[in-house]
Amino acid sequence: MLDKKLINKIEQKLEQHHELYRFPVKAELWEDIFDQVINGKNSNWSGGGHSSGADVISENSDGTLYQNKSGDINFNKGTIKWNGHRTTSKKTIDEKIKFISQQHYDKYVMLGRNKKDWNDGIKRYYLIIFDSNLIQYDKLNWVEKLGLRGKNKGKVVGWKGTNDELSYKASISMSMSDQLWTECDLDYLGTITEILIN
Repeated sequence: MLDKKLINKIEQKLEQHHELYRFPVKAELWEDIFDQVINGKNSNWSGGGHSSGADVISENSDGTLYQNKSGDINFNKGTIKWNGHRTTSKKTIDEKIKFISQQHYDKYVMLGRNKKDWNDGIKRYYLIIFDSNLIQYDKLNWVEKLGLRGKNKGKVVGWKGTNDELSYKASISMSMSDQLWTECDLDYLGTITEILIN
């Protein structure tokens, strides 16, 4: 169960955001809001990535490293999908898997959204906080992904990782800076807190 105080503070910040903007909270905006909630307005946070791979670092005694994401929720499939590391600096798939399998942070903090809600003018978020070790990319079976049409037909356009025994799968797309994408069953990640903004 998520801490009620934490949820209330996040909700207040989201409401403040939407008093000014119709645009949803994501990326650096979500990092900034979460940092203010756990560390206060006068924290040491600076936007735009950290060498540790964490977006927000708890400044209390535990020093928890958080990765903030705004995932895309699909209730028809019961999944959430989010993007991750760009891996162009790693030349082989083995190097990429080794890199993405390292523990770069302790916890994910997801502020998911369902596109249908937002298309219908409903400002609804889904807060999910879970241990990063729930997702282990080296437990997936990785294979080459081939282009199906056009100039890339039959050529390697990325890789996909699956395992029927796990509740998540991933892919790396060459056309997007070898970026990692992860799709996971919602019920695997634990408590989901709905936050509806008026």
